[in-house]
Amino acid sequence: MKMYGPYTRKDGRKHLCIVRADGSRQTLSYPRYLMQLHLGRALLPHEHVDHVNNDKLDNTISNLQLLSLRENNHKHSALHPEKMHEFICPCCNAPAIKRLRDVTGNKKKNKSGPYCSRSCAGKHTHLNHWAGSSPVSGTKGQT
Repeated sequence: MKMYGPYTRKDGRKHLCIVRADGSRQTLSYPRYLMQLHLGRALLPHEHVDHVNNDKLDNTISNLQLLSLRENNHKHSALHPEKMHEFICPCCNAPAIKRLRDVTGNKKKNKSGPYCSRSCAGKHTHLNHWAGSSPVSGTKGQT
């Protein structure tokens, strides 16, 4: 087994390239490698190496800790709360709040909304679907 690196990626983080005897290659994060050396064992897949001071460039062993995926996600969400979008529902005119990431996709696709609920979105779709239909024939677009 040969190891190359550590190499610095564009985002400043470091990683190693491992080439096994059979020729297969693996990329490993440098902090994960350091933690494995420190513990004297390979890390389990559910173990994540986290930077205590949140400086991803500080790879000193005193700044590294093992966390579960759940603990790591909880720490990340506490540091980076989700952005919210406040709006007025175009169907019922009620004020509403949704996560910004749930709203921006539809805006980019030039879709209507956002709506306060699935019920309002359905009402709007239903009204627009039958807007061109005749009350006599019931078929869309024919009179």
